[in-house]
Amino acid sequence: MGTEPIHVVIVMVTAASQDEAVKIADQVVRSRLAACASTIPTVRSTYWWEGKLMNDEESLLLIKTTSDKFNSLEETIRRIHSYKVPEIIAIPVCNGFPPYLEWVLQETS
Repeated sequence: MGTEPIHVVIVMVTAASQDEAVKIADQVVRSRLAACASTIPTVRSTYWWEGKLMNDEESLLLIKTTSDKFNSLEETIRRIHSYKVPEIIAIPVCNGFPPYLEWVLQETS
């Protein structure tokens, strides 16, 4: 039985505020679950929640990490996130600047 290859992924997380996004970013980078977390301070999200159409201002995190760190990253985010059901979505990186991808792998190992 072989092991799964490790890939670079971008994890998208919305947060209720910029302060919460910064708190999450600091925690996941400090603990080496991510090489980098970029915060977009203000996005407008429209979604259904508990039968109501919502339109809220949120902050968006783009977290650069590896596939093998995802479960621990998700657990950490869920522990400190204010939402009952936070958005935590991993998107595989199909291609990228090799030195940057190597840096992500190095910083999360």
